[in-house]
Amino acid sequence: MRGSASTRLSLSTGLCVFVLLALGLVAAGSAGAVTISSWVGGKAAVPQVVTASSASCPGTVVMITGSGFVTDGGIVSVTIGGVPASEIVVGSDQYLYARVGPGATSGPIVVTTKAGTARATPDAQVVPCQSTATASSKPAVASVTPVKAKGGKKIKLSGSGFVGTSSVTVGGVPATFSIPSDNLMYVIVPKAAKTGQQTILVKNNLGVAKSFVVKAD
Repeated sequence: MRGSASTRLSLSTGLCVFVLLALGLVAAGSAGAVTISSWVGGKAAVPQVVTASSASCPGTVVMITGSGFVTDGGIVSVTIGGVPASEIVVGSDQYLYARVGPGATSGPIVVTTKAGTARATPDAQVVPCQSTATASSKPAVASVTPVKAKGGKKIKLSGSGFVGTSSVTVGGVPATFSIPSDNLMYVIVPKAAKTGQQTILVKNNLGVAKSFVVKAD
């Protein structure tokens, strides 16, 4: 998505208001106190564990469920672990998505609208990009899901020894990756990679793991 987070937020919020009004689901001028009923983060062993953004990790996108995200005057800010989300997309009055920003630490998720503030429970357990940690074993890839993906799409690698990864390549092209836990990794298939079956190489200072993915046109 291009443009600043605030621009995307304004466009998304405006579109949601228009659609909800058109469907008759929101009364014009209605407003209520913003609430958060739940949130879902990464897919690590503990769902509340999320990864902060960095140069090599895009950061976890969390889904926040509640009410008043549109009718409470619009979203002013979302903070995760005391840091503003690096990206916010309002899906409807009941849910929104926010990406953990750089420098975030473990702490609350807070949504602020023009009419109020709500804090989610439990707090987020924020970990740094795990490529910065020390590898304790050579990586091993057990599975890749999906096995076929277009450039720019995310694939999931399951296995072990992912903490401490120094690089990931797909078909020889460096790939963006994030590591919520030692047995889970998300990789963005590079658009520059060739089509067809491509080798995925996961490397740390103790060894290299090899797997495959089919890059679609």
